[in-house]
Amino acid sequence: MPAADNTCPCCSAPSPGEPGAGDYRACPYCGHRWRAADLFDAARYESLSDRNDAETPWFKRKMDSRQALLLPLAGKFPAVRILEVGCAEGELGRRVKAQVPLRYDGIELSRDAERAQQVLDQVFQMPAANITAPAYDLIVSFHVLEHIAAPGAELAAWSQLLAENGRLIIEVPNRAGHPLLDTDRNPEHLHQFTPASLTLLLTARGFACESLTTGHYESPVYPDSIRAVAVRSLSATQRRSRLIERFRERIGGPFVVYGIGGDFTNYVEPLIDDLDIEALLDTAPEKWGRRIGKHAVAAYDAGQHDELQILICSIKFGLNIKRHLLAQGISPTRLVGLEEIYEPA
Repeated sequence: MPAADNTCPCCSAPSPGEPGAGDYRACPYCGHRWRAADLFDAARYESLSDRNDAETPWFKRKMDSRQALLLPLAGKFPAVRILEVGCAEGELGRRVKAQVPLRYDGIELSRDAERAQQVLDQVFQMPAANITAPAYDLIVSFHVLEHIAAPGAELAAWSQLLAENGRLIIEVPNRAGHPLLDTDRNPEHLHQFTPASLTLLLTARGFACESLTTGHYESPVYPDSIRAVAVRSLSATQRRSRLIERFRERIGGPFVVYGIGGDFTNYVEPLIDDLDIEALLDTAPEKWGRRIGKHAVAAYDAGQHDELQILICSIKFGLNIKRHLLAQGISPTRLVGLEEIYEPA
């Protein structure tokens, strides 16, 4: 449902006072601006056609930028499916399909859908909430969300169409869209996003930003846009499960932990009951005998520990610890640094 007129649609904070410039209400917390949905004439929009002029240099500039964004992302999926919300005449999809074998569908409510149908695989002339389709690896939307009365509900509809490991790409004007304009008086725009408000809206709808950048070009009057690449947020249980799986993949069996300090407390101890740890080891005698879970910290004992992998549990002192262990004749193939677990693949 749309947010109440005096409630921010991104962070849900109440907006004090009456609307300001251009009849927009302003959120004092995330900086978002929004106005009444009845200012947008949906029937007029659906009657429009030929909204883009492919001969202008700014049209080519924005298409080049969007194509450069999509092509590397499309290559991450074996049989990629893309849905573009607000695909206009389908030019971006036509370009991408010419470079990569994939399925590229669109949503377009204006009459430009007729042209898009000639170059895309399928064009839906209905809102995303009404679409039933196999999941998409990428859902992209350029300068659409600012037109939507209830952006949170729209994101929820996109989420239903997105594959579990898919990515969502959104571009909207950064506030007024031009650094020299205080406000955007485009009658079709119901929202003026800020980086903070777009991030909060995505978070509220179960997404996490992989990247969020500004300064993206749409046209001479909208040279400053926010672009977000987002994925589904992981639950606490999912994050824990994936981290445990990293330990298992990168160590490969039972192991001992060497170095019981701050990094152990932060990055290993919270998982200790689910890891295949045989012993906790440290060179400092004052730590010996301290019990953590089912283990008591001890010194390294070749007789007990020589067949086990060793997790060097320190980022700052890891190199020194490694040298110390190698000097004792321990094979380097048995040593795994904590950074090898936590460093992204």
